[in-house]
Amino acid sequence: MINIRAATIADTCNIWALRTKAISQACLSHYPKEVVKQWAASPMPSNFAEILISLHAIVAEDIGENKQSTLLGFGFIDKEQGRLESLFVDPKTSRKGVGKLIATALISSAQQANLTQLQLSSTLNAVAFYQSLGFDILEKTHWQHPSGFGLASVSMSKQLV
Repeated sequence: MINIRAATIADTCNIWALRTKAISQACLSHYPKEVVKQWAASPMPSNFAEILISLHAIVAEDIGENKQSTLLGFGFIDKEQGRLESLFVDPKTSRKGVGKLIATALISSAQQANLTQLQLSSTLNAVAFYQSLGFDILEKTHWQHPSGFGLASVSMSKQLV
């Protein structure tokens, strides 16, 4: 059974590991290997737990028969900026509805916060996914990682009202 819940500080390391795994595997089809390797190897920010909690990150987990949970994905939005900042799923669960479940919960949260629009910067490999959720392409952009390298990305937006 898949459960969506608020992320906790205890989830921080597992969330970062899932993010690294997703980047390492899912982005290779659209970015040079060297860039993916550098991106995936970037260290977890010292304030990552605070970011997760302050932006009300959510996780999707599989609750097994033995009541053990397995992290399947996570995401969070910055409601002040009206931006979906992060959404990653375990590559093993790709195309199985986990990303859509997380995105739907985040969009609902944005609507409950009375946001009229949600924006994001998509990796090239995720553009079709976001389009399937009603996001429109605004422009091709270049995302600059804090450690100095850049990635081609696509600025997207979804009207919520």
